[in-house]
Amino acid sequence: MDTNKQLQKRPWIIAGLLILTLLSTAMTGCRDQATSGTVNSTLVDVNGLLMAPTKVAASYATENLNLGNDSCAGTPQFLDGTLYTFSYHDDLTQWTTAWDQATGKKLWSVLTNASVSMQPYATFTTDGKHLFFVRTDLFKSGEPGIVASIACLDKTTGATVWKSTPTVTSPFVFGVRSNIVVHINEQSHTADRVYVIGEEERTSTSVPTTEEVHYPGIWIWDAATGASLDRIDWTALPIHSETSGQLLCDGATLYAGILESVSPTSRSALIAFNCDTNKTLWTEHVNGEATDLIKQGDTLSVLLSNSKQERSIDVWKMRTGLFDKTERLWTRQIDTNPGHFAVDKANVYLQGSNGVLMALDLATGKEAWRHQFASYKTPITDGPNMGKLYDLYPDMTLTTTRDVLYVQDGGGLVAALDPATGKELWNKRISQVVWNQTSVDNTFVFQPVDKGFFVIASDGKVDLWQ
Repeated sequence: MDTNKQLQKRPWIIAGLLILTLLSTAMTGCRDQATSGTVNSTLVDVNGLLMAPTKVAASYATENLNLGNDSCAGTPQFLDGTLYTFSYHDDLTQWTTAWDQATGKKLWSVLTNASVSMQPYATFTTDGKHLFFVRTDLFKSGEPGIVASIACLDKTTGATVWKSTPTVTSPFVFGVRSNIVVHINEQSHTADRVYVIGEEERTSTSVPTTEEVHYPGIWIWDAATGASLDRIDWTALPIHSETSGQLLCDGATLYAGILESVSPTSRSALIAFNCDTNKTLWTEHVNGEATDLIKQGDTLSVLLSNSKQERSIDVWKMRTGLFDKTERLWTRQIDTNPGHFAVDKANVYLQGSNGVLMALDLATGKEAWRHQFASYKTPITDGPNMGKLYDLYPDMTLTTTRDVLYVQDGGGLVAALDPATGKELWNKRISQVVWNQTSVDNTFVFQPVDKGFFVIASDGKVDLWQ
């Protein structure tokens, strides 16, 4: 057996399965707003747990989730006091079930076919009253391909408020190239606009296949009715089935990371639009494809990757004056999956190689501290060296709170660190993750709450640790 090849495959398994943990309590478009101008999916605005949890204060069952296996229909999501789980029915339709987060009471269960394949792995966006998501369905006529639509549910009942599929001429379909974000009206505190990067597209059945797109850009819908409002055309969007973009809205401004070229090197446009006029405020260009955008105060952190699997982070200073320009504060190559990072008002936290966690000063990019996590002795599962143990450093998942940085080490351990110093406050083993050749067992999803945290395991059991 080629151990190096197996080691290369394992991070992708873990990256695809373990980083699908909860990223926020309000997700893209209306994520944490504790600080003016902050739209931060890695920050949960609660007081962290400063001492090690001593008990399971509450426990209840939901449904079998098959986390870490092919039959997993989507990672559970904690959102505004509700837990959402995803499962397949016998006809392979995907259903979403809502549970009261505190009591485990089942609220509703409906067929959604919600797309869970796009980064940053947040299925729903919410304004507190409605759920907005990208729905994907197979063609009813039996033609090859997937048709995407934007849907809105009543958060209390799960009833469909509207579903919008742009009308396109066959054989074209509407394709989604980004996460979905909403604009929140400051007076009503409800969503009034929905944004997504999309296009009309078709793929030929010839060999080799070819792709053709019409009207690439940012599509805009009325959040109350689903009616099409406008489209910000972006003709430079490349014709490539695997490309994606990122959107983020802070109320006044819509930020977009749009891939413009994939060959010979990836290059993206970073653009800010006025939400009232849809006019471009500024445009910058970055190397790589944007995989996430985080706005913390007046800084914008952009996670990037390219076709060579090289990854980097850019941090920009946002200017508010009419003639002020955006300024790149710093950029840094990183040696970990871009999904494994977090940002707060002081630092950017990143997983390094061989179990190292480091904090970089948000303003300068200089290293503030580093913390070493232990490896796992894991057996090789096939080939001539089967059974032989080797050191594995699994991918971490990081979540910041007001006063604690939570780290899931990827092997079943949860640790709490002082974000200012990197000092470990406590650690608690929740499970013992087992890495198989094609699956990962004993994984769980973690969600901080005030002075505690929820954990939901693959079998659907939820525990509140305090």
